[in-house]
Amino acid sequence: MEEHYKGFLAQVMYTFTNEEFLVNLTNSLIIFLFRFAIALLFFIIGRKIFKSFLSKYYQTHAFKAIDSSFRTFLSSIIDTGSIVILLIISLLIMGFQHTSLIAFLGSIGIGVGLALKDNLSNFVGGLIILIFKTYSVDDEVEVIGNYGLISSIDVFSTTITTFSGDIVTIPNGNVINNQVINYSKTPNRRMKIVISVAYETNIDQVFQVLNDLIKNNKNILKNPAPFINIEKYNNSSIDIALKVWTKNEVYWDTYFDILKNIKPSLDSVNIVIPFPQMDIHIKHQNLYNNKSN
Repeated sequence: MEEHYKGFLAQVMYTFTNEEFLVNLTNSLIIFLFRFAIALLFFIIGRKIFKSFLSKYYQTHAFKAIDSSFRTFLSSIIDTGSIVILLIISLLIMGFQHTSLIAFLGSIGIGVGLALKDNLSNFVGGLIILIFKTYSVDDEVEVIGNYGLISSIDVFSTTITTFSGDIVTIPNGNVINNQVINYSKTPNRRMKIVISVAYETNIDQVFQVLNDLIKNNKNILKNPAPFINIEKYNNSSIDIALKVWTKNEVYWDTYFDILKNIKPSLDSVNIVIPFPQMDIHIKHQNLYNNKSN
């Protein structure tokens, strides 16, 4: 056994110290490094050329004619596809055979597929969003508690810019599995404003003031008709609900304009907007007499 081991070790040492083996190894290493350098250079230059070409294509009328939501999705696919193409050509330059390359990419594909199986649902989710037009870029939406404007729809995710300036990225798979409220889908939109008044207030007078306020606002639609009514009786106040319709594009301008003018309108007729109050009744008790008894 020991002699066999020594013989094997001697054979290995002979192989690695053989001049012909070392020459072949050196030549192979030089060739590999040369091919690797060429492949890397090709990938870097090819990537820059692709980026330059794509940036020019993105400025063409043909690309701009595509729906804004689909543009970001398409650009993500094109960018990813260009990287895959350049990577395959680079591997061929390095000396990979077609059959070996196919087998290698197949095994890589299986591994990546298992690792990114959740991203497959995100990709499908992105397609569903675009096909059924769940929302588009610049739409005002509420998705999984996130309220803001759609910034982009990419291959795997949707980006929302909230009204506080936060950037929220949501996987497309999560989007299609949850409720989506799109406030930009319809031309008209209803707003609701609740005003609290004191109990001693003349409610008919409040209704009249609010009706006058509505009539003076050109953005409020007459059809559907505005609605004003008592909504709730609180401990210290009565809630009056004002519900009106306006065009979607002027919704927020109208909303803040009404808010700004409600108090001056109520003040002009001495209608009070109350603050929460609590009446405390203190009961006096003769503790001295109680102790004596």
